[in-house]
Amino acid sequence: MTETPEPQADPQHSSQAGANPEPRRGSTGVTLSRPMIIALLYLLNFAAGFTVIVGVVLAYIWRRDEASLEWEHTHFTYHIRTFWVGFVLFIASMVLFFGTFIFSIPQGSGPPRPFFFIAFFGTFFGWLLMAGWFTVRCILSLVKAADGKPMERPEAWLV
Repeated sequence: MTETPEPQADPQHSSQAGANPEPRRGSTGVTLSRPMIIALLYLLNFAAGFTVIVGVVLAYIWRRDEASLEWEHTHFTYHIRTFWVGFVLFIASMVLFFGTFIFSIPQGSGPPRPFFFIAFFGTFFGWLLMAGWFTVRCILSLVKAADGKPMERPEAWLV
């Protein structure tokens, strides 16, 4: 059985003071931080439907943790804000969606009113916009958290 030789260190990089060591074999170089876990739980909500609740609870718990770093606190605030703004928008859209059906029930046997189609497809388009907004906020947090950087404007409603 032959052994594979260990890779030789590059002399240019080994002479630099404070250079980061090479990652272990098989390592992706990505370490999941707390904000990354929350963002992944938020994104998993599209498939599972309940993980956003777990994510926001963790954000509240970890935000109070004294061991949390300052840059993590900005992410926790960002995730909490994402949850509550998304929740309010979702509830408002559900009220509009079901209100559309209640107020546009045809009287008699006539065709549905044009308002029904406008509200129905408008609500559907609104859900797509909300899903896009939610996804972009989660991905921005993932990217920043992977580098250990804070969110610039954690209180912002947009991105």
